[in-house]
Amino acid sequence: MKKWLIGFLGALCVSAFCLPALYAVDAPADLVIKAPEGMAATQAPVNFSHKGHAATDCKVCHHKWDGKAAIVKCASAGCHDSTDPKDKTSDKSFYRAYHDMKSQKSCLGCHKTQQKGPTKCTDCHPKKS
Repeated sequence: MKKWLIGFLGALCVSAFCLPALYAVDAPADLVIKAPEGMAATQAPVNFSHKGHAATDCKVCHHKWDGKAAIVKCASAGCHDSTDPKDKTSDKSFYRAYHDMKSQKSCLGCHKTQQKGPTKCTDCHPKKS
């Protein structure tokens, strides 16, 4: 009985402390955000640093992420996959995901609310050479 109890407590400790580490997400330090395939870019891609946003909870931007599975790109099927250049207002709009001034989930909305970070086009999108 004692061996069973020790084994059970050992398995419980492994489950509680070790298994969650298998699901930990290591965000890349640098990332380039580009217009998705099929969408003509009107601005240069954006260099983004996860390290610079480390104080922000991942789920603020990745609002459909369950905290366990791998994070999928914003432009993936089912999320912000509208590549219509005229679509700047629907929930599916790739453009709106980053530029919605009224949403804490978008880059611009968060930067405006927090009153820090870039808020002008050329602050994020370097001029094309």
